[in-house]
Amino acid sequence: MAPEKDTTQYLLTIRGKLKPTTVEASRSIHNATAGNPAGVAAARSLGDLSHMVYVPAGQNDGASSELLILDVWNNIEGLNQFFSDHQVQEGGNMIFTEREPVVWMPAHGAFTYHLATPKGKNDRFVGVVRGPVHSHEQALAIHNEFASMGVNQARMAGNISHDVYFRLAQPGTPESLEFLAVDVWMDGAGMAATYSNPAYGSVFSKLFAGPSTATTWQEPAGEWVEW
Repeated sequence: MAPEKDTTQYLLTIRGKLKPTTVEASRSIHNATAGNPAGVAAARSLGDLSHMVYVPAGQNDGASSELLILDVWNNIEGLNQFFSDHQVQEGGNMIFTEREPVVWMPAHGAFTYHLATPKGKNDRFVGVVRGPVHSHEQALAIHNEFASMGVNQARMAGNISHDVYFRLAQPGTPESLEFLAVDVWMDGAGMAATYSNPAYGSVFSKLFAGPSTATTWQEPAGEWVEW
């Protein structure tokens, strides 16, 4: 009998400090390295389903300090093979002075959603929350109650999707207790207003077992190679 195919869609996050001093310079280097047609074809052949690029909210033009890459893969071996390539590593060194690549797996049992977008609502913003939790079960119980109650209000503010992950543990090690939530928005002002609600801070104090981070991002200016 053939082995069962892994249908998991893994999220690769790469957050790093940019070596170039402007968004435009970063765009040129990104498109020449990560966006090289041969490299794109190789990544997609190994299981890279999606590649999206973001800069910190408010830094979409001119100077930019960081870049966030969100990749979705459905082949963990292919992901590891691709990023072990020397040329891929060198391409990353041209873009970043330092970077943190992390692979995440979907949090099974989490309340998540993906909603359609109205015509003309083409702007994209991303909110990312990350931190340690006491256990998967406790984190999901707290998260699911809050997220399911707030989905209607979030949608009215411009929320498109909400996904939840736990960090992928290395083979032979205990499950990771690092939690990640990624929201995609079509309205930056709505995103900011939602996250400034004191209710979020109250939930974070219950959800996380230690210091957490909450960051907001948006699409950069110019034509970036994405798929």
